[in-house]
Amino acid sequence: MKTASVIAALVAGVMLSAAPALAKTSVSKSTKICEEAAKAATPAPKSVRSEDSKATQNDTTVTVPLRVKNADDTSAQLICTVDRETAKATLAPAT
Repeated sequence: MKTASVIAALVAGVMLSAAPALAKTSVSKSTKICEEAAKAATPAPKSVRSEDSKATQNDTTVTVPLRVKNADDTSAQLICTVDRETAKATLAPAT
């Protein structure tokens, strides 16, 4: 009985500590948020493509590189950073 209660307590502790991680914004959702933020920029671009394979993440943010084609056929690269708690995107030129 004592072993079972210790295991149950450990399982409950793991589940409680994992719950906040499940509530964070995923990489795929962050990619969509970034693409929508770039498309909403003024002037509106012709196309926006994310480079999913180059996306990085940590506990607080997801960083997604974007390739943007403007209306005048020029292209630019942007870095989009999404706060995983608030799901807010920030766009900046790639360096």
